[in-house]
This record gives sequence, C-alpha cells and structure tokens, in this order.
Amino acid sequence: METVSFLCSPCINEESSKTVSDAIAFCFECKEHFCKICSELHSKFPPMKDHSVIPCTHMTAFPIDILNKTFQCDLHPEERAQYYCSFHCNTFCFVCLTETHRRCSFRKLSDVSKGVKESNSFTEMQNQLAMKCKSMKNLLNSKLENLSDMLRQKTEIETELSSYISCINTYLLDLIRNVKTVYDQELQKLQKKDIEQAQIREKELRKQRNDLENISKFCSDDVTFLCIKEIERSFRNKEDEIENILTQPNRTDLAINGIDKIKALLINVEKLEIEPLKKHIPDDIITLSPAQLTVQSDTRASMTGTRLTLKEHIDIAKMGVKEPVIIDCTIFKSGQIIAIEQTHTCLLEFTSSGKLYRNVKISSQALGITAIDANLFALTQSGRDTVQIYNKQRMSSIFEVSIRDHCSGITKYSDSNVVVGCNAGGLVLIGRNGEKEKVFHTKELMHLNQNICLTSNEKGQIFCSFSKNNTVLSIDSRGKLRFTFESDKLRSPRGVTGDGNNNIFVSGYDTNNIIWISNDGKNSKEVLNSRNGIQNPRGIDYDKTLKVLTVCNKNGSQMSIYSMQ
Repeated sequence: METVSFLCSPCINEESSKTVSDAIAFCFECKEHFCKICSELHSKFPPMKDHSVIPCTHMTAFPIDILNKTFQCDLHPEERAQYYCSFHCNTFCFVCLTETHRRCSFRKLSDVSKGVKESNSFTEMQNQLAMKCKSMKNLLNSKLENLSDMLRQKTEIETELSSYISCINTYLLDLIRNVKTVYDQELQKLQKKDIEQAQIREKELRKQRNDLENISKFCSDDVTFLCIKEIERSFRNKEDEIENILTQPNRTDLAINGIDKIKALLINVEKLEIEPLKKHIPDDIITLSPAQLTVQSDTRASMTGTRLTLKEHIDIAKMGVKEPVIIDCTIFKSGQIIAIEQTHTCLLEFTSSGKLYRNVKISSQALGITAIDANLFALTQSGRDTVQIYNKQRMSSIFEVSIRDHCSGITKYSDSNVVVGCNAGGLVLIGRNGEKEKVFHTKELMHLNQNICLTSNEKGQIFCSFSKNNTVLSIDSRGKLRFTFESDKLRSPRGVTGDGNNNIFVSGYDTNNIIWISNDGKNSKEVLNSRNGIQNPRGIDYDKTLKVLTVCNKNGSQMSIYSMQ
C-alpha cells in the first residue's frame, strides 16, 4: 500500500513545541493530522471520541473526495450538514433548517445514522456492490477466456478447411484468409473495447466495495451513513450502464457458416464465410430484485385457484411525508414504483424493496400515471390540460402534449402510444412523439364531466371506470361499446388495471375492495377486501411479469403490495 508522510497539525501550531512529530492518524471531522500523543489526547475528549480517525497508512485507500463531500451541506458548502430530512431524502445544515425545512419531518444526523453499520441499507449496499463486482469480474474472466477460445477455434477452423484444399483449393484459401480478417477485427474489438470497458467497471465496483469496507471499519456511524448515500447515488447513476454491459453478448466465437454443405457434396462453396457468433451466457450471480419476484405460480385466464396475498404495507407518513394522499401509481419491470402524491403536488419514487428513494415536485396536479418502458413514463396534469412524458432516471419532463380538455386517467396502449381519458372529449390516442393519432368518440364516453380511470390490453380493448356512475365499461379498438358493468359489490370504482390475461382488476373506494372482472364483463369476483387490509383504495397497477398488484390504499396514505399465488 502506498504511504504518504504528514506532520502533526497540533505540534506545528504549538509555538512552544521544539520538535514536530510525524503524524500517524487523520481525523475527518477535525481535518487534522495527529502524532501518537496528540491522537491519544484527541480521543479522550467526549465530543471527539466518535470522530472518524484513520491511520495515515490508509489515507490513499480511502475515498477522500466522498468523505469530504459528505460533511458539506449541498446548498451551503461552507456549512456542516447536521440534519437529515426523510421527506426530501437529503442532509442539510442549520441555515437550510431555517430557510427550507421548517415544515419537514427531520432528525439530527447523529440520531438517524445510529447503528447504520448494522442496518439493512448498509447490508444491501454491501450485497449490491459484492454481487455486481463479482458479476463484472466473471464477465472479465469470460472475456479473457474467450480470447483463448477464439484462438483455439481459429486453429481448428483453419485445420478443417485445410483438409479440403485439394478439392476446393481456391475457395477455401479465401476462407482461411477471411478467418484471420474476422479474427483480427473481433480480437481488436474484444481487446480494445469490451475487455477494457469491463476492466474499468470492475475496477470501479471493486473500489466502491473496498471503500465501503474501509469506511465501516474506521469511520463513525455519521460518516458511514453519509457515505452510503453518496456511494448509492454514484452506483444508481451508473447502474443502467453496468446492467447494459452485463446483458450484452459476452462471447464471440468463430464458425464456418455452411460447413455441412461442404461435407455433403462440396457444393455452394461460394456461400461459405467466416463470421463471429454473438451470444450472451447468463451470469450465475443473483441480482437484487423485489420480494415479489419469489412468486412462482402462473396467472390463469380466470381467478379460479389463484389468490392475492399481502406482501407489504408501506406507510407513507412514516417516511416523512406529512398527510400524504397518493392517488395513482405505476410499477416498472425492475420493481420500482412511482406514485402521484396529491397533498404536496409531487411524485414519490420507491425502490424495489419498498423504500422511498426520492420525491420530485411537479408544476401542477397530476391525476394519472403509466409506465411506457424501462426509462419513460407518462402522466396527466389536469391543471394544465397536458400529458407529460418523463425520463425516469432524471425524473424530469422531456416534452408535453396539450390536450385542451381536462384529462385524468392514462394508460399504455401499445409500445408506440398511450390513451388519455378526457372529461368532455372521450378518449385520445397519443403517439410516442406527441402526435394525436385518434379520438374515440364513443357516446358513452362523451361529456361525462368526471375523472376517468382506464387501462387497455394486448387486443386493443380499453376499460374505463367512472366513480360517480358506479360503472365500468369497455370499448374495442374501433371505439365500439363492448359491455357496461355494474354491481352492488363495486361502488365508486377508482383504479383499473389489467390482470395479464385480458381481464381487469378494479378498486372500489366505497366498498373497500378489489374486484376482478372477466374480459367480456359477464363474470366477476371479489379478490381483496377489508379483511385483506383494503380500505378506501384509489389507483392500482398490476405487473404480470412480477405478478404484483400495487394499491394506493387507506385513502392514499399507504402503498400496499400484493402478490399473485
């Protein structure tokens, strides 16, 4: 390990000191170097006993930039961060407390960080870094092994082709030359791009893992907590890039296209060519996933023999959101959830493990939200009569579409468009680039003057719920009415979502339940009620891959997650 020599700061500052000793330790809170004697004195003072003191021999192994940044307030770098706001998910100084966080639910940083090294967050971050580091290392080993295999394959192909030279000398000699060309091209790509990229990412992940281990070993809970947040932010910013690297083809093999034909009749010789075969060999490392992914049963065309079981209740108020009211939500394939919070006019993003990751203020009240793909989602802003298309990673709008009508519900219709429910003008089909492709002028949907919740299926059928009329209706892709559903067991229907088999789930706000309705509207079944924890449910969303149903429950104060079994 590289060592750096420093002099003791107190000894230098002491005018009466005749000798200045070499420093053996460094305190991150005091930002001072200490010799052995001064270090012992420093640790005896009660206010300093929990400071993060590390040996000078370990200085080069520590993420100094991260540690220095964690002590600073983001808005006032000259001030020290002393408090943590669970609503805004960030640390701040006393100046911020008086200016922007007076109404927030906050605690002292020392209280929040107490026991952080034994917390689930710390363990989860360790597991994430360890697994991703191991995955990247496995990928790197696979790439290096691939180099050896390609050389072996090259030799085998050349030998095989050489055995036919007497019969098809001209063509096979061309192929042999082509083997080297393709090999050189792929070898250069593998060495210059793939392996170099994998080495860089593996080194970064290994450094983050080592940083975390060093921090937990020598630093206080405050510093460890702040570093977890900083490393987590850095990790999430590069998570998509890392996942993209890990899921791309990680092997390149050389092969002859059409060798069987040569062996059979020595015909079609001109069609032979050397080509790299790209393929992805899955890594055995288990990646972090939501708890709901453990559900193994299949959702069938009917609800017979299947049931929804509670996985988790997420109490929004306990996460620092005062008097929360979440009215709609959408779940992504990764297990992340984004919900519309009405009281504070913001979006709440939850991790796959159910933790509040961040909240983002929006310009006006939103009523409906739907995921478009892994990186995009759309929401309706009734106050501005627009549809906003958001980038999930940046949590910012990339463009908006003016509807010129009070818009409420929204759902993904296909990979290229969404459907928006309007109070007066029926349903509007909007393309991915913002163009209005179609308007469904179904008379039952016109001039309703009430919010519409809706969903669609793979057949292009649309299902709408109307809380004032206590009805659910469906139209086909041409806008023709398919059925109207009414039942005493479903009053004030709010959220509606597909079940993955062209049927739907609907939430009953006044009846405190979730109803399953068949595709033709002829059959229905109550699948969740108050005995299962349902109380005044609002928006709902179901993901057929995860087999998870998310419910904006208890009049929007709670997010409830159920799994299909």
